[in-house]
Amino acid sequence: MDSIVIAATGDSEEPVTVDMAKAHCRVDVDGDDALFESIYIPAARQTVEQYTGLTLLSSDVDVLVCQCDVTQNVIAVPVQPVASVTALATVDADGVQTPLDLVEYGIAVAKIGMRSVIVARNGPLPSAPYYRVQYVAGYAENATPPNLLLAILEYVGDAYENREAQQTSQAINDNPRAVRLMDPFRISFGL
Repeated sequence: MDSIVIAATGDSEEPVTVDMAKAHCRVDVDGDDALFESIYIPAARQTVEQYTGLTLLSSDVDVLVCQCDVTQNVIAVPVQPVASVTALATVDADGVQTPLDLVEYGIAVAKIGMRSVIVARNGPLPSAPYYRVQYVAGYAENATPPNLLLAILEYVGDAYENREAQQTSQAINDNPRAVRLMDPFRISFGL
């Protein structure tokens, strides 16, 4: 019964622009703009997301959370960071959903370490085998931490610099600077 649906919101833009990437790579011509926009920047962002466990683009998330992930009115959710909660419902063993009033339960977003959690501030949540949580995850426009922006730029630079087939047997190692930039933001997959 566990499921997660993630969809980037229609107004999501990459946190790094083509102009930023070209400036970082010291590119003065426009001939490679399409490559930067459609391949290098999205691939670099996805690499950062995979390493950190964060989603950088604003995304609508619909997740079914087991009661085992609910402790003392705190709901642990998988897609991070949580920007806002849009809906919450209990789900019984037959799959019947009962919506919960977000205001009545004082539903809010809080941080525990690097993880966002959803908190019911006005008392206990009704007991249920599952909770359906709908929320917005990701960073708002122009709110991606600078370390993560620079990590994206480092990966874009590596991809652009090494876009031709390798002529030597030396493999390209992961960018240690990008890894150091991302490490403080890496979340564990548990509270």
